[in-house]
Amino acid sequence: MTDSQTDILYGINPITETLKVSKRKCFRIIVEEGKTNPRLKSLMKLVLSQNILVETLPKPEFQKRYRSYVHQGIVGHFSLKETVGLGDLIARSLKESAQPVLALLDGIQDPHNLGAIMRSAEAMGVQGMVLPKHRVAPLNETVAKCSSGAIEKLPVTWVTNLAQAIDKLKESGFWVVGIDPEGETSCYDFKFEMPVALLIGGEGKGIRPILKKACDFTLSIPMAGSMSSLNASAAGAVVFYEALRQKLKQNKK
Repeated sequence: MTDSQTDILYGINPITETLKVSKRKCFRIIVEEGKTNPRLKSLMKLVLSQNILVETLPKPEFQKRYRSYVHQGIVGHFSLKETVGLGDLIARSLKESAQPVLALLDGIQDPHNLGAIMRSAEAMGVQGMVLPKHRVAPLNETVAKCSSGAIEKLPVTWVTNLAQAIDKLKESGFWVVGIDPEGETSCYDFKFEMPVALLIGGEGKGIRPILKKACDFTLSIPMAGSMSSLNASAAGAVVFYEALRQKLKQNKK
C-alpha cells in the first residue's frame, strides 16, 4: 500500500474520530516513543481494541519524519475517504429532512478553510457537501485536522462540473442560494422552508459570475463593524447556523 493510496491523519482528535466512525480502514498507527498523556493513552486503548498495527519510533526519527505536522505524537495511515455520487447524496438528504441543506463550494483552495467549513457544516446539521474536482483543496491531512473529525461524518460528492450539478439539484427540488456580500436578502430574513443548496465562493473572488446567475437567491450577512465581509468559513458558519436555528424554532411549534 503506497502513500498515494492512503491518507495520513495526524493528531489525537482526528484519529480518534476516524476510528470511532469506522468508515475507513486503518493500516497502521505510528507513535512517538516516550510521548504520553491521558488523551493519547485513551486513543491507544481504542487503537489496540481494533487490532491495528502500531509502530513506535524514537523521538528524533519521529520528529524528522513528521516535523511538518502538528502531530501530538501520533500519526495514522488510513484508506482514502469514501465519497458518494450526487444522485445518492440528493436522495439521502431528502430522505433525512423535508428541508435539507447541502453545501456547494466554489473555489475553496485553502485546506484550512475547507476543513473549517466541513466542521461547521457537520455541527449545524448540513446533510452533505458538493465539491468540484478542480479549483478546490484536496481532502488531505490538513483538511482532516481542521475539520476536527467532521470529514469522517459529512457525506461528500465530487463533481466535474458545478454548473451541471446545480442543474441536477434544481431538477430534484433544491433551491440554490448563494452567500454573497452584496446578496439581495439578509440571511436572517430568508426562510429556509425548502431544500436548499448553499453556494459558498472561494477566497478573494467569491462565487463565479456564471454560478451566481444560476442562484435562485443570494444572501448577505449584516455587518456592524468596519469589515465589509467575512471569509468563506466564517460566512458559511453564520448561514449554516441560521438555517439550523429556524429549523429548531419550527420544531418547537
